[in-house]
Amino acid sequence: MEAHRHTTHARAARDESILDAVSDGLRRYGPRKLTARDVANAAGISRMTLYRAMGSMDNAILLALTREFSRAVAGLRDQLPQGPGHDGAARLAAFLGAAARAFVESELIAAVLAQQPDLIEPYLSGRLGRSQELVLGAMEELLAEGRGDGSVADPAPAPLTLLLLVRGVALGAPLLPGAEFERSCTELTRVAEAALRAATGAARAADRRADQLTPSTSPTSPTSPTSPVTIA
Repeated sequence: MEAHRHTTHARAARDESILDAVSDGLRRYGPRKLTARDVANAAGISRMTLYRAMGSMDNAILLALTREFSRAVAGLRDQLPQGPGHDGAARLAAFLGAAARAFVESELIAAVLAQQPDLIEPYLSGRLGRSQELVLGAMEELLAEGRGDGSVADPAPAPLTLLLLVRGVALGAPLLPGAEFERSCTELTRVAEAALRAATGAARAADRRADQLTPSTSPTSPTSPTSPVTIA
């Protein structure tokens, strides 16, 4: 058992070292110029070990991007505002704007999109990848927080709809020079929060209408006297 744990730990450490080498190589060379030899030399392993651990260079790059997303999501969650005035709806909306910024600011993602967009294009338009599932999971947790504190009510926007909004703003960054991208992220946060709170507002309005339609009975209203019953 001890030997098994040691082997598992050693493999995990090796894989982290490989992903570190891949991430550093992407920043320095980009995906087109990064070779298996570069990664193997930086990680201190053979190319055969690299392929056994990662399967292929493309897969190694995707795993490095997934790790980047995982760390980014955890960091964004930790940085969300806490305390009074920051309910679930506000926190989720802030997460969406911050997620769009994080996507654009990532050197790894920028390098891959610039040089080898076909590598991640299927995950942007054809199917969900592990990275997007991480973001969806965080959104679902924040939605649950909002429902718990009453700031979000059903029907609320679905996590996938919110993800598409984030992705649209992030991928549109090249069309938004300078401060325009930051403005779009801020607007995304504001629009998302309004949408998240809309159902709550509608529910309250419905409650008010129901109260207005319900006849009130005054406790002091006089009652009609009971007619005497005559028994023939």
